Amino acid sequence: MSELTEAIHMAGIIPLVKERGDHNMWWHDSLIPIAPDYHAVERAVYECAMAGCNTIWIVADDDVSPLVRHRIGSRIQDPVYLGRKTRFPSEDRRLIPVYYVPIMPNHRNKKLCISWTIVQGALIASEVAADISKWLVPERFYVSFPYGVYDVKGLRQHRQYLTRDRSTLITFNNKSVKDGEYLGFVFHLDALPKLEKKFSDAQATIITAAELENQEQHFYYNFTLDKVFGDDILYESKEIVLDWYYPIDSWDAYCKYLGSEHRKEQKHPGKLIISHRSWNPVGVDR
Repeated sequence: MSELTEAIHMAGIIPLVKERGDHNMWWHDSLIPIAPDYHAVERAVYECAMAGCNTIWIVADDDVSPLVRHRIGSRIQDPVYLGRKTRFPSEDRRLIPVYYVPIMPNHRNKKLCISWTIVQGALIASEVAADISKWLVPERFYVSFPYGVYDVKGLRQHRQYLTRDRSTLITFNNKSVKDGEYLGFVFHLDALPKLEKKFSDAQATIITAAELENQEQHFYYNFTLDKVFGDDILYESKEIVLDWYYPIDSWDAYCKYLGSEHRKEQKHPGKLIISHRSWNPVGVDR
């Protein structure tokens, strides 16, 4: 096990931009329910909070983020601090800001590429934090997907490693994000330039006269999770092994989850942790 170092900031990244599945709903696939009044994107946000993220960055198209923001708002409670028993519990609570990152117009040809969505979120989180102070720049990024379901409460016991080790993989049946599965993982800030270069090199080779639709398909098929987040990015990773896991990115896979006994283990963490809450505008009291 690698030597632990103190983390300054771990940012949670939740990618909502990808090709739609075959659910054929009016709303985005991340808003399908996984339990009564509990949506897939809320589970992803709860996972980031349980893992110890200091901020959460949701990357989504402009037509997706309003409804997601209506459910989650701009801040949630850290469930670990909320559960501490002290004389004045409200004074020990810890708020986690939630930010919404759009896909930039100059990267519309990557709008279906989930790998680029992750990189985009990490880049924006780093740039925004650096504009405030170099001490706020995230050292690590925890990626959580709304396209898979598993028990995130077990992350509590691994929280110190998630926030301090260089990289961590959540695995099930010896598979992880390196196999294209929607399982959470941590990558280090040092890997961000390598990830950005992979896409910039590919962008330079695309003929500018090519149709946008062809470019979208190029990035969608050639920059999948397993091809982008390989051993050169997630090396010497600590593994957290799950007891169960279900992808829900297709209707058949979603039905398999709904037909399992594990669906009964999923429930909303509580309105005190996740519900629509927004920050007061500057200079305005409520």
